[in-house]
Formats: sequence, C-alpha cells, structure tokens
Amino acid sequence: MRRWKKPAMLATAAVLVMACAACAPQGAPMAETGALATSDAAAEVAAAGAVIETGNHSWEQWQSQYPDQYATFIRGIDDTEAWDGKVHGHAALYFNTPVTNYGGPMMVDEFGTSCIACKSTTGTKLYEEMGSLTDAFLNDWETYAAGEKTDWYDCGLCHKDGTPGGELAPGGMAAAAFGAPLFERVTSEEAVCGQCHNYIGAVYTRGGLMEKIKSGEADIASMNPWRYGLDPESLMKAALEDGYEMAVNPETGIASFQANHPEVEIFQGSVHQELGMTCVDCHGVKMQGENGEFTSHGFSESPLENPEALEYCLTCHSSQGVKDAEAMKEFVAAAQKKMADAEEAFGAKRDQLQGLIMASKDAEGVDADALAKAKENFTKGVWFVRYADGGGDFPGMKIAHNPKGEIDYVERATVLMDEGIALLS
Repeated sequence: MRRWKKPAMLATAAVLVMACAACAPQGAPMAETGALATSDAAAEVAAAGAVIETGNHSWEQWQSQYPDQYATFIRGIDDTEAWDGKVHGHAALYFNTPVTNYGGPMMVDEFGTSCIACKSTTGTKLYEEMGSLTDAFLNDWETYAAGEKTDWYDCGLCHKDGTPGGELAPGGMAAAAFGAPLFERVTSEEAVCGQCHNYIGAVYTRGGLMEKIKSGEADIASMNPWRYGLDPESLMKAALEDGYEMAVNPETGIASFQANHPEVEIFQGSVHQELGMTCVDCHGVKMQGENGEFTSHGFSESPLENPEALEYCLTCHSSQGVKDAEAMKEFVAAAQKKMADAEEAFGAKRDQLQGLIMASKDAEGVDADALAKAKENFTKGVWFVRYADGGGDFPGMKIAHNPKGEIDYVERATVLMDEGIALLS
C-alpha cells in the first residue's frame, strides 16, 4: 500500500482547508519526536516580512507569543510527498506566497475568491461591510486587496473574536453567511473544521449554480444544502433542487455529481462521534512544548505520524488488544485496506456497468427505462463512494472518520452497480 499522510479533516484553532476542489491539502510529514523546529523555507519567508494580521496581533506577534502552536503549524511547509511529488501542507498559503501544489506553480490568486470565503476572515469583513453575500462572495480578486492583505488562517477563522485559545467558532464568510444550518447541528470543534471540510464547495460554486447566483436566479443566502439530512442522497437532492446541473458525459450519457471532501457530514453518526470525540481529539492533540501543554496546530499532519495522537487512540483501542503505537498503525492499516479492497471491488462493477451503458446507448431494442435507471444507479453509486472516501483519490485512507459508514456506503454503491448490470445484461 502506498504511503499516505492523512488530510486534516477536522481541526481546531487557526487552520482549515477550503471546500473547493482545487485545494484539500494532504498531510505533511511529522518529526518522529514531535520536535518543534521550523524549516529553512519557513524561516526565509518569515524573515521577508509577514502580510498576515490575526485580530489585534500581527503575524510576528503570533509567532513570538505562541511559538509551539506556530511551529507545529508551519512544519512541513516545503515537504514534498513521496507518493505524488506534491506539496500539500496548509502553511504555504498562510505565507500568501506562490506555492507549488498539484503538480505546478500556483499563485494564491488562482485559488479564487471562493477560497477566501472559506479560509480567511478577509471575506467575512468584506461581507459585513457590503451587507450582501452575493456582492462579497462574487467579487474579483482585486476587491480583496489583490491578495496582499488576505488574512489566511488567522485566529479569527476558528476562535471567536480572534482571541487565540479562546472559544471556538467558525469565522469564515461562508460559515457566517449560510453555514448555520450545518454548524448549529454539530459541535464547535466540528464546526470550525467543517466550515471548509464539508461537501458544498464543489457543488454550490459549480454545476451552473454560480451563474444562477450571479444572475439573481438563485439566492445563495436562502439556501440550506443540508435541509434533508447529511447523507449523500439528501445532499444530492437538495443541490439539484437548488439548481445544480450535473455534467453529462457525451460519450456515455452518464451524469456525474461533483462534491468535494464531505468529511464533517460522514463523521456524523460514526462510532467515534457517538463516543463523544471530535476532530481535534485526533487532529489537534495536546502536546508538551517548552512552555508547557499546548494544542498542536499541525493539522496537515497524519495522526498516525503523531506520537501523542497514537497514545490517545490507545486509550480505547488497547481494549481490543492493540498494545502500542506500532500495533495501532497496523490496526488502522488493516482497516484502510479493507475499505480500499471494497472500493476496488466496486470499481470493477462500475467499469462493467459503464461498458454495458456504452454498448446499450445506441443499440436497437434496448429498454429506455432500464437504460435510464442503470445510468441513475451509476451516478448515485459513484457519488456514494466519493462521499464515503472523502471525495479524494485515497481509497480507504479516511476510514477512521466513519469505519462502519464508509464500508456500508461502498457496499450500497456496489449493489447499485449490480442492479444496473442486471438491467442491461
């Protein structure tokens, strides 16, 4: 199995990843002992001067007043993942500088204003000034000071009133403007992470909805994407009613529902959530630094690479015979493989059904209703798997978010493929 660093699904304090398809950074490697040294690249950028303001504290003050939190946050800024050769850490955007991400150079302005709506309070301030979500959300990059003063990951994004260490509350524009229906039903620890790590970024900015919002045909401020529930069928139903138009492959006639990392949704009802755990228990663990105990802000890092996180896992999993950190890693790897195997089995059925749909599309004597139902099953099944695995290309790797639910949805998706195959065979 390829080496993988777990994305920061749910975090506390000052770091999140946006819900748009271009981002979703993955984890950066962590020092074996949790050492808090920053990289040379981080130090070089820091020396050049910061453009970030966090409430009433400058970026330099945050660094000096909270050195342990800062050090865990910034670690991995220049680390390249072995499995894909890309940089996935959160910290690069924090410096508001050109970064290399997803295979090539990318300036922060390429992320677009939808990213500002999720991972910066700059958008929130503009929304408050304009009094209109549409005006603020749809403004071009120049409106946001050409990106020069964007408050990426400032304390106010996750802490009420921008007070470091204070009460947790989502502070991004998207959360402030139309995220209440979701965030009122989850804990604050889930909400600050869920303002980015939910499914809507690739839905409500795509599928024709953005154009409808711009023209006034759709009102984003009045939308409740979660009105029917947090399961994949309910989320799809709401989006389609709101005007999302699925892309249709011209060769196969199959529609696709695009949605990115629906992680706060899949976490609900999981065994970990029912035990009272939240995201920060694994992704923002308590650590010991030179100044005593603190909350790690290294949310890009995998809990499996964090000794303190592994120790936390063992408080429960030791009762299952998991004796130490290495055994914990093996336990998780086995669960990840089970999920990956289920996705591989689904993939084989998916490919089989797609072949039958292609062969049936222009064939004579094909039952039109059966073909339509097979296509519907295909669309829904693919979405179920995307929902289950976090919407990424990492089969099985997010199994800890909902060990039973993820497997169940992949199995349900496989049944949908079997039904479609039977219809066209």
